[in-house]
Amino acid sequence: MTYQQLDAIADSYIPLLGILTLAWLLIKASRLGIKSALIEAVTTSLGAIYIYALMFLDAYFAAYESIGLDYSTHTALALVFVTTLALIGKQVRRIAVISMICYCLLMLYQGYHTLADMALTSLMTLPVLVWLKCLPNRKAKLVW
Repeated sequence: MTYQQLDAIADSYIPLLGILTLAWLLIKASRLGIKSALIEAVTTSLGAIYIYALMFLDAYFAAYESIGLDYSTHTALALVFVTTLALIGKQVRRIAVISMICYCLLMLYQGYHTLADMALTSLMTLPVLVWLKCLPNRKAKLVW
């Protein structure tokens, strides 16, 4: 495949994840109610706000640049959606994680980011994204 074809595949990954996440929110609303879907939408949105806040902070302070790296917004945003989709179930989690690994390998192959760029970005984002997704469940348990 040509660079341009692989570039088109890479460019379509995050919009596809966004569409799948939106579809999941609609399915969740119909199965479990609007409140459940709304909580999912809010935690996903907070995740997106967090990763973009990190991007702006990095642009302002040039933290990644100071150690020779580049904040990977593509990795971070993909993780927002993958984290949401991974919580659907075991089979979806497996597919979501494999797709994320393939996406990172594609970004590496295309020269968009280094492995260190993606690893540090993941380290800075993934724990917060998982925490956001677990927070509603903890609050529900505290109420009961």
